[in-house]
Amino acid sequence: MTGRWVWAAAAYVALVGVLAGLGGLREDTRCYLAAVVLTLPAGVAALVGVYVARGLLTGVGGLFARTTGPDGAEAGWLTAAGVVVNTVLFVLAAVATVLLLARLSRRRARPYPAAGRSAPGGPRRP
Repeated sequence: MTGRWVWAAAAYVALVGVLAGLGGLREDTRCYLAAVVLTLPAGVAALVGVYVARGLLTGVGGLFARTTGPDGAEAGWLTAAGVVVNTVLFVLAAVATVLLLARLSRRRARPYPAAGRSAPGGPRRP
C-alpha cells in the first residue's frame, strides 16, 4: 500500500466513525444511513450488529439498572453505551471494507501469466 492510499483509508474510516457518532448523539437516521451506505458490504453486518447490541444492552443492562428515566426518556447510560457500540461497529465495518478493497486491488494488480508459461500454482489440469 502506498502512503496516499493509507491516508485515504484512514480518512474514510474516520469519516464513517464521525457519521456513526453523530447519528447516535443527534439520533439522526440520515447519518446512520450514510455510514451504512459508505461501508457496504460490511455495513450490512454492522447494521445487524447494532440491533443485536441494542437488544443485549437493553436486556442485560435492564437487569442491573433502569432503562428509562422518571420522565419516560431513555436512560443516559443506555444512550451512551449505544452510541459507543454503534460507532465501534461501524468503524470495524469500515476497516473490513478497506481490507477487502486492498485485497481486491492486490489481486487485480497481479499480472496474468504470459502465453506459454504456467500460472504460479503450476499448470492447470483439464
